[in-house]
Amino acid sequence: MLLARIVAAGSAALVLAGCATASDDPGLDALRREANQLVPASSEVVDTREGACVQVTGNPVCVRLYLAADLPERRRADELERTARAAGWEVVSRTRLADGTAIELGREGYRAYAAVWGEPRAAPCRAGRPDRDCADEIQVVEAP
Repeated sequence: MLLARIVAAGSAALVLAGCATASDDPGLDALRREANQLVPASSEVVDTREGACVQVTGNPVCVRLYLAADLPERRRADELERTARAAGWEVVSRTRLADGTAIELGREGYRAYAAVWGEPRAAPCRAGRPDRDCADEIQVVEAP
C-alpha cells in the first residue's frame, strides 16, 4: 500500500485515483488510443475503467488500464518503459518503492501514471487468476 500512498500524493494524485463510469466526452477516444499504446506485448489487459477522475481538479476524463503479465516486477516495468518510449512517450520518473514501482510518463498533451506491483500483490495474476486486485495499473489523463 505504500506505493499507492506515495504515487497518490501531490501531483501524482492521479495515479491510483478512481475513474467514474464511462463518459461521452469527445476526448475519451484519444485517451483510449494513448492508453492502448502503453500496453506491452507481454501484457494482457484484464480490465479497463474510464470516465471522470473526480479526485483531480476539474474532474478530467481518464482511462485506466489493468494489466497482467507473466514476468517479474522489474521486467514488467522495463517492458512498460520500452513500449512507452517506442510510442513516443518520455519517462518522467521511475521510483522503486516497498510494494512496487511507480512510473510517470509524459508526452505532449498527456500524462500517464503506472503502478507496477511487487511480487506479493502480482503473484495471483501469474497464477492464472488475473483481475484488478493483482494487475498493474496505468492511468492516462490529458495534461493541464
